This record gives sequence, C-alpha cells and structure tokens, in this order.
Amino acid sequence: MATAQSEYLAGERGWRPNLLFAAVTFGVLSGYLAGLMMMLVGRTWILTPSGKPVPCDFLAYWASGLMALSGHAASAYDPNAQHAAQILAAGPMPGYFYWNYPPLFFFVAVVLASAPYLAAFLGWVIATGAAYAVTIGAIARRWEAVLAACASPVILLTAFGGQNGFLSAALLGGALLVLREQPIISGILLGLMTYKPQFGILVPVALICGGHWRALLWAAVTASLAIGLSTLAFGIGAYVSFFHFLPVVSHASLTLGGEGWNKMQSIYAIARVLGAGDGLAWFAQALTMIACAAAMIWLWRGNVAYELKAAGLVLASMLSTPYLHVYDFPVLIVALALLYRHRPFDRVDWFAVAAINVLLLEFVAQLAPIGPGILMLAGALILRRMRWKAVCSPANTLRDTFRRNLPKAEADPLRL
Repeated sequence: MATAQSEYLAGERGWRPNLLFAAVTFGVLSGYLAGLMMMLVGRTWILTPSGKPVPCDFLAYWASGLMALSGHAASAYDPNAQHAAQILAAGPMPGYFYWNYPPLFFFVAVVLASAPYLAAFLGWVIATGAAYAVTIGAIARRWEAVLAACASPVILLTAFGGQNGFLSAALLGGALLVLREQPIISGILLGLMTYKPQFGILVPVALICGGHWRALLWAAVTASLAIGLSTLAFGIGAYVSFFHFLPVVSHASLTLGGEGWNKMQSIYAIARVLGAGDGLAWFAQALTMIACAAAMIWLWRGNVAYELKAAGLVLASMLSTPYLHVYDFPVLIVALALLYRHRPFDRVDWFAVAAINVLLLEFVAQLAPIGPGILMLAGALILRRMRWKAVCSPANTLRDTFRRNLPKAEADPLRL
C-alpha cells in the first residue's frame, strides 16, 4: 500500500505545476494587457486619433445613458435617434449599435454616461472584469483560477468592445455559488440578471425542480422592484418603446441577419448558415430549448452533485437562446469553474479545457457559429463525471481513500 500511495503522490506532484501554471497564465494576461495598451496609445481602441470614440458596442451604452440623463430614455430605442446620438459622439458612421436592453439597465448606462467616454469605458471593463475574475476564483476555490479566468480569450473578446459578458458571468456565477447557503442573496443576483432576460429562460425550471423556492421568490421580488424603480426613474414610455423595439431588432438581427449569422453563436445561427429559412431555424432552436429544459428537469431532480447541476444550467441557458454572441462566453468559464469545484481537473479535463480555449480564439475571426459545439464539449465533461461516478471501480475507491487521508496541500493539487 505504501508503494501504491507513493506512486499516486508522485503522479499527482507531476501533474500540479503550481508556479509554472501561475507564471504562464500571468504571462498570457500580461500579453493581453500590453496589446490593449498599445492599441489604446495608438488610438485604435476606445478613442480614435481625433479623440472621438471608436465605434463599438459600448458606444450604445454611453449614448443611451446620455439620452436617459436628458430625460429622453425612450428615444434610445428609436433607431434614428440612437444613430444620431452615436454620430454626435463618434462622428459619421454607416450603421449604428443597438440598445436592446430593458430599461432597468439604464441605471448602469446613466452612471457610465456621467463620466468622460475614456474613463467610463475603462472603468466599466475593469470593474466588471474584476467581478468576473473574483467570482471564478471563489467558485473554483483557488487563487490561481483568477489568473486562469483572465488568461482565457474571452477577456479580449469582451473587453475590446466594452461589452457586458463579465457582468453576466459575475451575476450568474455568484448566484449559483451561494444558492444553497444564502438563497436570498442568490435570488437578488438572479433578479438583477433580468437585464439580460434571454439567459433566464431555464433558471425558474432549475430552481423549482431543485426546491429552491426562497431564491425563486427573491428573484421575482428583485426583478419586480427593478422594473418598478426603472419605470419611476425613466418613465413608462421607456418600457413601451422597449417592447415595441424587440420584434424590430429580432427581425433585423435574426431574420435578416443584419449582424451576420456567422457572428452569432446559437443553434439558430448554425441553421441559417447551413441554408435553412427563418422558420426552420426557429424550429431547430425551439427543439434545442425543449431538450435543454428536459435535461434540466432530469438533472436538477436527480441525485447529482450540485456543482454538476449548476454547470449544466449555465450551459443549457446559453444553448437555449438564439441571441448569443462571442462576448457572452465569460459565462462559459463559470461552468468550467463549477466543474473544477466538483473535482480538480484530470488530464482528460485539461485537454478538453485547452481545446475549448483554442476554439474560442476562432471567435476573433468570426468565421462560423461554432459556439454550440464548444458548449456541447463542455457538457460532455459533465456527462463524463456522471458516468465516472456510476462506474467507479475499486481502484478509484482506493485512490479516493488516499486523497481523503492526504494533507490538504496534497489532496487538492493545482490542476486548474
């Protein structure tokens, strides 16, 4: 037995290059930051050489915040008014960036618009990026996970356009992290997540099947309060304009492919790229949503580790929406962190995680909607762990006995 244990420990030590891993991930992150700083100094990111904003998604946040500050929040949903506001800020441009968020997100937009554009952009990216990284570290229970989260290509994909993927990951990840111990806080975070309602389709299904009624109640209360307060602050007309604008932007972005179906990362987008019409693509997306809902009912009602249930909910929520972009994929890192929390990665897990991050690099070129394939690869890791538990052999049981008897530093080696 001593020989077997020493062989196991040697294998574990060979597979936990703590300092090397931290150095590599820190080097990648430093490279990201250096590249962004070079672009900022060279006036190809955030600001142009003339000092005006570089046209990007964040411009819609800032311009919409200015409209809300001036008492014209409802105008942010008017394409002509939105285009005019963005031209006023950034100069002439052929198109414009949609503001298709519920009026409750105006609370964020007005804070951003209260600062100069450069300060608002950097403050937004740094604050939400820090919240995302800390959330991943807290879920994985390793400080090195903070570096790992920041070394993923999703950092560049989200930071470059000043998008909200970091915020989505922090809210959803934080809610799932504290769901069992602090359901009220979890419910509040889920209620705030309604700023991006397409990610919440399956959350009530999971909460009901898991019996998390307090979290569900507080999510509903928080969402209701947010709607009420935003109505008082920005007027009922903002919600009227929002609901009037939704089918318009859906028709332009999905049916007509105004953004390019290759830029979206949903089953709907795959169907359109393959030549399917709008109706058939929606049918494929609906089938995917039904399958994901059935999977969540089975998973959350079953005798499965909570971390696997939570990771499955994250992936199913992403697969269920037709409106999924590359900047939403920090949410995927939440699922990977939950898998690590369930059990430190082994070689197969590491290979899959490395493949996922390599595939995420394709998002830079935006050649094809490969996002669903990436999500399914992560989902396969969940199924593998469930199967591993079901077919656990005596050898595995002996290995787990060794793990439980080891000191903490040895029993929980760095594998992330």
